[in-house]
Amino acid sequence: MAKKVSRRLVIDASVARSATLSDNPTSISCRRFLEVVLKVCHKVILSRDTEEEWQNVALLIRGRADELRIRFLVDWMLAMQRRGKLVRSQVDHDKALRSKINHLGLPESSRQEIVQDLHLVEAALSSDQIVVSRDDSVQVLLRGITGNCREIRKVIWCNPVTLGDDALDWLRKGARVVKVWQLGSKRHQS
Repeated sequence: MAKKVSRRLVIDASVARSATLSDNPTSISCRRFLEVVLKVCHKVILSRDTEEEWQNVALLIRGRADELRIRFLVDWMLAMQRRGKLVRSQVDHDKALRSKINHLGLPESSRQEIVQDLHLVEAALSSDQIVVSRDDSVQVLLRGITGNCREIRKVIWCNPVTLGDDALDWLRKGARVVKVWQLGSKRHQS
């Protein structure tokens, strides 16, 4: 029997926040994705920035509705923690990459959007180069700068909502490189 391959995934708060017990398609896709991550051998990288974003976006409780909304996510995180599948990792900001991005001459709104989620890419670069996010807008922006920022070309960007069952199959089969999901791919699947 082939050895299971365990990948370290960087999961954006956009996915975590959407993984609720709701019956809407986005919630179902995100919830199913996280369930498969729990069942198979993959781990989740939580850098300081990513964990802070999860706390401020996905796990923030303002009232009873939020408590109900995040019930699945809290249970999932506890199960991941018990299995040793939440990896808290020190990931420093990549000053050289950030400097490149700041000097590309991008419109300020685009530059800000990239910088806001750059911690995901930095964490991915320090692990298995996989980002799981619903943020297609920043993905498009990142794809657009790969000519100048070669170091991000091989980062895989997986949107569990748009990829649906393909994302689940990918996880079950070891989350191997899918070239069209890489930021530097000239063709991309969405």
